[in-house]
Formats: sequence, C-alpha cells, structure tokens
Amino acid sequence: MIDESPDESESGNGSDRDGTREGRRIADRLGINDLSAVVSDAAIAVLDGKGKFTAWNDGAQALFGYDADAAVGSRYRRLFPAAEREAGDPERLLEAARSSGTVESEGWRVTSDGGRVWVHEVLATVEGDDVGVAVGADAEPAGYVWVVHDRTDDHERERRPREEKHVVERVVEAQPDIVYAFDTDGEFIEWSDRVPEVTGYTESELVEMAPLEFVAPADRDRIAASIDRVLEHETSVTVEAALLTADGERIPYEFNSARVTDDEGTVLGFTGIGRDISDRKARERELREEKAFTESVLEAQPDILYAFDTEGNLIEWNDQFQHVTGYESDDLVGMHPLRFIAPKDRDHIGAAIDRILEAGERVTAEGRLLTADGERIPYEFNSARITDDDGTVLGFTGVGRDISDRKARERELERLERLNAIVRTIDETMVAAETRDEIERAIVEAFAAADAYRFAVIGRADPGGTDGYAWTPETGAGIDPTADADLLSSFVDPPAEADGSPALESRSVQRYRALPESDIAAWRTHAAAREYASVAVVPIVASDRPLGALVIAAREPSAFADREREVLQEFGGTIGHAINAMAVRRLLYLDTVVELELESTDRGDVCIDLSWVAGCDLSIDHVLPLTDEVFVYYLTVSGIEPDTLRSAATEAAAITELRLIDADDDESYWEIVVRGSTITELLGEYGARLESKVVRDGTAELTVQTSPDSDLRELVGAITSAYPDTRLVSKRTVDRPVRTRGDFRRTVESALTEKQRLALEAAYHGGYFEWPTRNSDASEVADRLDIARQTFHQHLRVAQAKLLSAYFGDDD
Repeated sequence: MIDESPDESESGNGSDRDGTREGRRIADRLGINDLSAVVSDAAIAVLDGKGKFTAWNDGAQALFGYDADAAVGSRYRRLFPAAEREAGDPERLLEAARSSGTVESEGWRVTSDGGRVWVHEVLATVEGDDVGVAVGADAEPAGYVWVVHDRTDDHERERRPREEKHVVERVVEAQPDIVYAFDTDGEFIEWSDRVPEVTGYTESELVEMAPLEFVAPADRDRIAASIDRVLEHETSVTVEAALLTADGERIPYEFNSARVTDDEGTVLGFTGIGRDISDRKARERELREEKAFTESVLEAQPDILYAFDTEGNLIEWNDQFQHVTGYESDDLVGMHPLRFIAPKDRDHIGAAIDRILEAGERVTAEGRLLTADGERIPYEFNSARITDDDGTVLGFTGVGRDISDRKARERELERLERLNAIVRTIDETMVAAETRDEIERAIVEAFAAADAYRFAVIGRADPGGTDGYAWTPETGAGIDPTADADLLSSFVDPPAEADGSPALESRSVQRYRALPESDIAAWRTHAAAREYASVAVVPIVASDRPLGALVIAAREPSAFADREREVLQEFGGTIGHAINAMAVRRLLYLDTVVELELESTDRGDVCIDLSWVAGCDLSIDHVLPLTDEVFVYYLTVSGIEPDTLRSAATEAAAITELRLIDADDDESYWEIVVRGSTITELLGEYGARLESKVVRDGTAELTVQTSPDSDLRELVGAITSAYPDTRLVSKRTVDRPVRTRGDFRRTVESALTEKQRLALEAAYHGGYFEWPTRNSDASEVADRLDIARQTFHQHLRVAQAKLLSAYFGDDD
C-alpha cells in the first residue's frame, strides 16, 4: 500500500468500508480493464467518493511503480508532491470534479521510488445512477474515474526553449562587447548595457539614433554599404570602423553583424556584436610599446592588481597596490599573499588560493587587507589561475577592490533593522502604558538593553529656557542622568563649536559621530570612559510642540546614518503623540481637575464668528473629530430662524457642510462640518479638553478642563496666541466624584473599537435615536462617516450591545 501519514490512512469505520465497496462496484461496472485496452498508453484508476483508490490498471502501475495491491485503499493526495499537498491541490481538484463533473489538470506527481513525472490527468465523477446505485439529488458522487497520461517528455521539450532564451539573455548581459539590433528602417530596437556605457549616450538618446550616427564620418560610407549587404544578400558581415562616442571620442571597433529573418524568411533587420579592438590596433602599430601600454592600463585602475607564482611569491603589482599597502617596492618582491591579510581572515583566503591553483576556480573572496602600519581595510578579491599555452600552472592573478563603503552600508542596514525592532517593541509598550513615566522608562530601558547602544536618557522640555526651551535629564538607563546632567544637556543644546543645532529648537534629530576623536574635550573624554562613539538627540514633539528629548548613545562611530535618523525622527513624533493622547485620556478619569474660565470675542473661532454674523446665541453640545483638521460640531442655536442661520453659515469659509437636525419654536439643533484649526484641536495638543462653550452675540464663555500637573502658563499662552481676543477670567480646582462619568466612559471605550465608537457617537448626536420621528436616518449618518449604510448598521449594533452590557453589567 502507498505509504500514508496516520491521518490519511483507513479509519476502519463502517462508512469507509461501504465507500470502498462502492468504489469497487464502480470499477467492476465501468470495466477498468476494458478501458485500459482502449486507452493503452494511459494510467487509469477508480476512486471512491472519499478520494481513495479502488481500482488500479497496469498503465498506472507502469507509470507510478505501485502495483494494484499497494495502490488500492490509498488516497489520491499521496501521489502529489508535499508542497501541493500542503496547498490543498488534491482536494481542490476533487471538489472541481465534484462541482463540474470533470476536471483536467497538469503537474508533477510522485512515483514509488520518490521520482517525479509530469502528467496530464482527467478526473470525472461517477454518480450512483451510472453504476446502478440510487442516490439523492444532493448526494456526494459515488466515485471518480482518473485517466492519466505521461507528459514528462513534452514538458521537458517546452521547458528547454524557455531556458535557452534565458541563457541567451544572460549571455548577452555578460558579454563584455557591445550588442545591438536595428530594424530594416535603421531604428535602434535593442542593445546591451555596454552600449550606453561605451558610447556615453543615455537610453532616451539611443532610441532616436540611427546606425551611422555611431560611426566616425570617414567610415560611414563603408558601414552603410556593409549594412546594405547584410540586409540584401549576405547573411553576415564583419567590418572595422571607428566608434564615435557622445563626447566625440573615436574608438577602433570590429562589428560582426548578421541578418535577422522570421520563420518565413522575411528580413526584419540586423543584429551584431561590436568589439573594441583598440588593443589589437595598438599592437599592430607599435608592438614595441605593448608592455608600456599594458602597464599604463593597469596603473589607471582604481583597484589593486597583483600576481603571485605557484610558490606564493608576489611577482607583479600596480602602483595602487603599493600605495594602499604602504610597503616599499623592494619590500614587496617575493612577499607571500597571506602577509597582506588580517590574521583572522587568513584561513579562508588561504583555502581560496588553494582552490584557484588546484581546481582552477575563479574565486571571489572577502577579507581585510592588512597594511604596513596595521590598518585593516575590507576588500573583495577576484582571482584566477595563470597558465601557459600548454596548461602549466604559473600562479594566480587578480583584482582587489575596497568595499569599505559597501560594508558600511551593510552595517547601517543591520543597525536599521535592530532599531526598527526596538521601536516596534516600544510601540507595543506605549499602548499599554498608563503614565508618561512608564512610557519614558520603557523607552530608555529598551535602548540600553540592546547591544548596539550604551545608554539612553529622556528629559522634558521646559518652555521657560533662555532660547525658548530648557532640557533637564530625568529618566535614564545605562547611565545616571543626574550625575552626567551637564554633559547630556550639552548634546541637546550643543556648544557653538559643535556641528549641530539645538534639537528642541530645530525639531529635528541631531547626531554627533566619532566622539572619541571629537574636538570637544568633554565629549571626547566622556565617550572614551563610557565606551560609546556616537550620540543621537531625538526631539519628542506633539503638533510641533517640544515635549522633551531622547538622548541615545551608540557603540559604533558611524551609527545614526540618514535612514536611522528618519526612523528616529518619526519615532520622536510617535512618542509625543502617545504622551499627549495619554494626557487626554487621564483627564477623563482624574478625581481633581483644573477648570479655566475664558472669555473670547476672537472671530478666528468659527462659532464666535457665526454668532457675531448671525446675531444669535449658540452652545456647543459636542465636537466629533473626524481627522486632524476635520471636525463635526453639534450646536444648539437660539434667537434666529433656521433659514437665516443657514445663510450666515454658508458664508463662513471654515464651514464646509451643515445640516438641520431638529427645530422647534425657540431653538434649532445643527450638525456642521468645520475644516481647519479649531480650539478643540489646540486643547487636545496640550492634554486639555473643552468642557463647555456658550456664545452670545459673538462673545464666548469657555470652560476648559486640564490636569493639575499641566503647565497652565503654556496652555493659556497657546490659547491667547492662537486667539488673541481671548482672556483668562478665572482658574479653579474642581473635585470630581470618585465614581465619575469617566469611569463609565472608560469601561465602554475599552470595549469599543474606533469605528464602533464613531458610529455610536455620530448616531447619537445626529438625532438617529430621536423618537417617534428620527431627525437623521441611517443613510445620512453613514454618509457623514463616509461608510456604507450596512457597515454603519453593523458598527452601531455591536456598539449598542457593548454599551448596554457595560451599563447593565456588574463592576467587572
């Protein structure tokens, strides 16, 4: 029997035995041996309704290697490769046959010896009626007939042309010469990467060029004649001419061109290879100067060139080799190759040399070049064996390229991946944190725990500083922030001789690298003592307001490259947003808050302006933030007719939409959409909230709540700066009940998703729940939220269930 995993073997229950008996009856009724005689080159088998083989012909045995005794009772899926089984392909094919009656497919199947054959197979269902078994309309098929043809040879024949095309493309790209193709009209239709490199023309310029434009004027008639010959009567032509580059250079080239025709013999154009024969021409002209010419080419190389004999003696090198290694010419003669390699890299470089000399491999290996003064420079060595005409091995030669920049980029990528991992971890922690101290502690500890960093410190911004903001380190890990306060502060507000600007003032990440060699003595000394080499200062900003700064010290002198700075810049904003959002949340749950009473006639506020223009009284019942600069206001308006208010609101640039929700004799209830900056948004940036706002004939009375630990001077200053015609009337501390509405709101909000909350909020303030007549229907509220009506109903129903559960449930 075909080997099967436990979950795929016979279960032994009655229904499986019945299915197998049914499958055998199908095989007998269909006459599988008769089918085999008709379709002699096919493997034929019968499966029961559960996909188990019940009959297996000689063709199946010949194709898959299993005899009937081994195959019958096993599952169809076992003939599939593991990947297809895991993807559920067997079940998909059976289901397709069950749905459509028959299904065809091609693919690899596994033989008894572990080999694979490419097959074309047909699965056809056999209903109960086909074999004399009565079944219901919805019954499963009694079984399947499976007909398989071996298509391995056809598959291979189809695969080879694709591979050959791929090989040709790779050969063209690897070709050191230029490869080109023109049509019969002389339009450039194809070229290799070497063409723009050699000619100096851009891709867009090449598209517009004709063949003769690449040839020096003196050679154009001859080249034109050769093109005519290859297009008209000669299958291929070889001709020499001077290649004319974009900058006017003339390079001796040999062009080997051939005609391109289709299967019917129609000439489509010509293609060819151009080979630079400058060296050959030079040898023809001046054989005596060949050595000098070769040496000049070698010395023009920016990389180091070398040649060693079979005994490991250095026999040839270019000036760059001597310049990089720092050895005198006399010292280099006869030196062993491993003398130029750092000790830790000598084993694998030595093994590479052995492969070159013994196996004739062309080897690319990386190692650190060891100079005369002990410097270690990352290098990539490309080497090959040197042999004479008889194949005798003479030694090896190669090129060494400085890969310091590449290694630096690799290290930068590693640092970036580590940084992103730390940021992701901190992001998860910030979501669960309940206080700013928890957030700051989690951040500094995460950085200090990472191998790439030495310490991290966070300090908060004080707006009372001389230059606008002062910074004092408060929370640190890996260092005592109090003991090193002055030194840490000097990074946030650097001295004049430092190459940087105050991070809190610039709102951008500042970095200081290679600190052990810094011109600033205090930085140099501290970096050496603490074993760090670079520092980044990350401003923590919320809505362009500095809340503090994070100072991170890294071990590497080249840390905090540009992409790392971008990540840290975004991270600083994320921290600021989290701190600000947490302050707003905490305000809802505090037992004691500070209430500010303000009076304003500033018409920069949309509600004050609307009241002044319309000559009415209004109060803000609720503000629903849709995005950062789009808010929905729910207003109660009195002393004015709805049509008059609508006319006044239409003239307000900040009001983009308005809708009358309800109205009676004395007042009306409105929903308006406001775009742009609002006082609600401003208060949110400082962790405060608008408790109430009443406007009478353009004069507003506002009650603002904030936490007792807020900087009230900064908050009031921000309000009066944004709305100059505003003054503080009073300030008082208010004790709220121990069991506040915030407690209930917290319970509900913890259960609701953002979309459910928005749906519930918009429905409530939009009059959706008014009875007996709704002021808003579901379509109107859904349109306001820019979602489908069905989606709104779904969010609303779930939100209502959670709200009622929180109201009627127990304290838990």
